[in-house]
Amino acid sequence: MKKKDNSTKRKLPPNVRERDGKYSYRYYIPTTKFIDGEEKKSSKETESPRFDTIQEAVDFGILIEAKKIQKKLKYTDDLTVRTWSQTWLKAYIMEREPAGNTVKNREYGLRVLLKQFGGFALADVTASQYQDFLYKLKEEGKKRSTVTTVHTVASLMYEHAKRNGLIEFDPTVDAVIPKEKKTARKIGEKRQVLPKFLEKDELKKFLQLARFMLTTNMWAFFIVLAYTGLRISEAAGLQWDDIDFDARTIDVNKQIYGTSVLEYSFIPPKNEQSERVVSFGDTVAKALGLLREWQKDERLSAKEFNTKDNFVFWCPSFPGYPVQVTGMGDYMRKVLGKAELPTNLTPHSLRHTHVSLLASNPRVGLPEIQARIGHKSNSKVTELIYLHVTKNRQIKIADDFEWAINN
Repeated sequence: MKKKDNSTKRKLPPNVRERDGKYSYRYYIPTTKFIDGEEKKSSKETESPRFDTIQEAVDFGILIEAKKIQKKLKYTDDLTVRTWSQTWLKAYIMEREPAGNTVKNREYGLRVLLKQFGGFALADVTASQYQDFLYKLKEEGKKRSTVTTVHTVASLMYEHAKRNGLIEFDPTVDAVIPKEKKTARKIGEKRQVLPKFLEKDELKKFLQLARFMLTTNMWAFFIVLAYTGLRISEAAGLQWDDIDFDARTIDVNKQIYGTSVLEYSFIPPKNEQSERVVSFGDTVAKALGLLREWQKDERLSAKEFNTKDNFVFWCPSFPGYPVQVTGMGDYMRKVLGKAELPTNLTPHSLRHTHVSLLASNPRVGLPEIQARIGHKSNSKVTELIYLHVTKNRQIKIADDFEWAINN
């Protein structure tokens, strides 16, 4: 009599496999590969852990199919932090259109981050590893502002990855940026390094010499910087339509950006507070009036002229094009040297000079100054200059209090 063959395999549920008495569930995962920062989609066959029973494998399969429906199932093949950083930076620039300096800050932060985690799989960086990394930056002597720059980049990059469903956990979310230890000042030690600026008589000397050493164009540029407190990129981007001669105001609504004079673009002001209307007086009105007359003559004699944008200040070599921001320091040093003034001052120093002279007027308070120059209310630079210039008034406050309480 023939023995009954028990080796016949029983029929298993779809996608369930048996091997050595264990059961697993096989399925396909949507795959995302990143090649040169470009996303390539495909699929990858994978298998669940092995279970003791068929039902356990089936239950696992139900969870997998549910994740597919919710589009939460994604496999990132060879997705390292370095690879994802390229894709994120492209998306960041596309979405936010940041200023050039902001992009440079993000690129710097990425370089520091990738030095530590570049070869890690994006999803493998833990909160503990990331926190230790921030501590390490502090131990290496990095300033808190630098650590913040790196952390900002990491947070933006991981948030973008999570938003795209590439990771479920963001290791940067609860990270703490270590504070810098503050020490007591020694006797005679300065509180903080004071920004460089010209005293009133020094400014007058500088501008008087500039009138005779420079063209009307360059002289008027320095007049506007000193008398309005505009940033150099804001002044360089001014167009005549931004100036209201009747109301005597300048509408600061943009700044110039570009790697060369001929290749420039307009970008928004530095921050929300920087978009403002700045008033001007007789000196600026006279300088701008002389500049307009000068431009009429120059335009007639110019062989080539940029008619695209009606700039207030022109590049000396290319009439009608904006002044080269990086070259204005050379003109200023030339005059400073002749005036026997410190040649380490820059066009930005005229902005600080504007703050110092306004602060010397008791009728002008710190909030008014901050609003005029487009600084945030918590600007340390403006506050430092203001407190320095008004220190004599602060000393007299004690006498004012005595008078108030006794009268």
